[in-house]
Amino acid sequence: MQIPSFNYPLFLDLKDRLVVVVGAGEVGRRKLAGLLQVGARVRLIDPLLDEKSLKKPGVELLTRKFESGDLTDAVLVFACTNSQQTNHQVLAVARRLKIFCSSAGEPEAGDFILPAVLRRGSLAVAVATGGGSPAMAVQIRDQLADHIPDSWGIAVEIIAAVRQKWLTDRADGKYNQWVLRSFWERELVPAIAKGDVRTVDRLLRETFGDAFSLANLKIQLPEGMP
Repeated sequence: MQIPSFNYPLFLDLKDRLVVVVGAGEVGRRKLAGLLQVGARVRLIDPLLDEKSLKKPGVELLTRKFESGDLTDAVLVFACTNSQQTNHQVLAVARRLKIFCSSAGEPEAGDFILPAVLRRGSLAVAVATGGGSPAMAVQIRDQLADHIPDSWGIAVEIIAAVRQKWLTDRADGKYNQWVLRSFWERELVPAIAKGDVRTVDRLLRETFGDAFSLANLKIQLPEGMP
C-alpha cells in the first residue's frame, strides 16, 4: 500500500520580513496584496512594472529582469512570471540559498503551495487540495463563508482577551473547559451576532468573573451590528 504524500499545514509570521515576488502580473499582484496584509516587506521584480500603481509603503520595486542577488535577505520567494525558464531560474537560486520558493505555474515544482483562505478578523480558515485543484479549494472556501459569520472572528478576539487576562491574573486548570462552555453552550457567538452587549457582558461575568466585561477587556462590538 502506497502511503499518500501530504503537505504540512503552517501559518507563518512574516511581519517586517522580506519576501521576494518575481513577476507583477495578476498572480504576482495577488501575492503582493496578501503579503502586505500580514505586514511583510516585499521586493517585487518585473521588467514591465507599473511603478505608479504598485508603489506602496513596504514595497521595493525593481524594474528589470530577475538576478540571483535579488534573493538576498529573503525568507520566502514567489516565482510568478509567465516564463517557465525564469521561474525555474528563481527556483534554482532559492534552492541554492535554502529559501522556500513557490512556483505559480508549477505548484508541484516548488516547496510550498498557498491555500484558499477565509478570514474573519483573527480567525483564519485555510483550504488546500495539495495543489491538485486550486479552483476547488476556492469553491470550498466560498461555501464555508456562508457558515462562518463575522461574529466568529469577534468571538475569537474576545476569547483571546479573556485568555490573556486569565493567564496573567490567575492560575486555574479549569480555564479551557470554561472557555469552551462559554463559547458553545452559553451561546456567546449568537449574542455577538445580534450585537447584544448586555448578554455578552453577562455571559463573560457569569463565566469568568466581574473583571471580564467587554469594557475591562477593552473590546467594542463593531458599529453597524444590530
